[in-house]
Amino acid sequence: MKPYPGAKLVVRMARYGCTNRPFYHIVVTWNRYPRDKKIKEQIGFYDRLPNQTGEQVLGLNLDRVSYYFKYGAQFSRPVLQLLGIIGYFPIHPYTLLEAKRITRRREELEEKIKGLYNEQKSEHSKETIESESLDIDQSNVSDTNVPVTSEILSESLNKARELSVLKL
Repeated sequence: MKPYPGAKLVVRMARYGCTNRPFYHIVVTWNRYPRDKKIKEQIGFYDRLPNQTGEQVLGLNLDRVSYYFKYGAQFSRPVLQLLGIIGYFPIHPYTLLEAKRITRRREELEEKIKGLYNEQKSEHSKETIESESLDIDQSNVSDTNVPVTSEILSESLNKARELSVLKL
C-alpha cells in the first residue's frame, strides 16, 4: 500500500551514531520520506570506520535485497557501490573512478615525498661538503700545534695488531 500517489520504494542508507563516529543502516523506505524517519524495513548495516582489527563491517540480508530488487525498488548509489564491491551486483563505475583517483593521489604523494627526500639529501650533502672544507681549513691551522710523526702512527698500528683489530 503506497502512502501517496507516485511513491516508490528505495533502498538507501540511514545515518546514525555521533558526529565523529557515524554508522549506517541499510533500509527500505519510500522515496519522499526523510533519510532517518519512517523506515519500512532494515535489511543491513554498514560501519565505514575501521574497527580495532582494521576492518570495515557490512552486514546484509541478501534474501531481502533480492526480494526488493525483484519488485522494482530503486537502490541508491552508495548501496549499489557496496553491493558491487561484495560481488552481488556488477562493480559500479563510480567505484572504479574513485579507485583511479586514489591511486593517482597516492602516486603524486609518493613523487612529492621522493622529491623532498632528494632535496634534503642534496642539501645535507652540500652542508657536509662545506663543513668538511671548513674542517680541512681549520685542521691545517690546528696541525701546527700538534705534530704528527711516523712514530705515533707506527705505535697505533702495533697496538691494533696486538689487539687483533687490524690484521695486515
